[in-house]
Amino acid sequence: MELEYLGQAGFILSSKEEKYMIDPYLSNYVVTSGIGDEKFFSRDFPPPVAVETLKGIKAIFVTHDHADHCDPETILPVLANNPGCLVVGPQPALDLIKRKGVGEDRLWLAPVMEWKEIGGVRFTSLPSAHYQLDRDEATGNYPYLGFVLEVEGRLIYHSGDTILYDGMADSLLEISGNYDVCCLPVNGRDAEREALGIVGNLQPEEALWLADKLHTGVLIPTHNDLFKINHLEPERLEEHKKMHYPGQTVTWLKPGEKLKI
Repeated sequence: MELEYLGQAGFILSSKEEKYMIDPYLSNYVVTSGIGDEKFFSRDFPPPVAVETLKGIKAIFVTHDHADHCDPETILPVLANNPGCLVVGPQPALDLIKRKGVGEDRLWLAPVMEWKEIGGVRFTSLPSAHYQLDRDEATGNYPYLGFVLEVEGRLIYHSGDTILYDGMADSLLEISGNYDVCCLPVNGRDAEREALGIVGNLQPEEALWLADKLHTGVLIPTHNDLFKINHLEPERLEEHKKMHYPGQTVTWLKPGEKLKI
């Protein structure tokens, strides 16, 4: 099995016969949609793959509806080129894609703490907190999710955007006692960025703590490369790892780089 990093929080997960995507962002939709200022939210590097070349995609897992995770300018071309492809995510993300003209038959509401299967992937999800542990009172649905994916006996946790919350690690350990790979944001949060409307994520120290708690084989830091304004120096994580978690493997992937699992 192979993970290809797309930058920000995006991945292509490839098994022997199938491919899946997680939070692919291969456009400049944050800017072109008018959501983000061009000065701060233009891409810092070009897309590592051309969206029109993506074939054999079985499903796209979307953690939430923020523009750099739920990108119609990426998702719609992938769906057009892969007729059987499904989008799996929380209701707000599915509603966004539906408004772009995608039929309900291609949209799956992500199961929370319940296993489902699409092709060769077995998956479930659990809430993420961005910043609050939000929940729709009418439906009980969570707008922010993290996915646990099992492919060919390997277990991957992709948190999407999140901070720590009470019971988070326990819920993950209830799903599994160890994880082969954890993809966690490490761009942190601070008042300066919050003043610009940027909702932050795990601090590097928190990501290491969670990876260690989950007995993670490889921690892949995410969400720390696409926008200069929303970035922390990798040395901060590396220094904390050296001091407190020397046995934890951390692999920083460059956009387009692949990791065999």
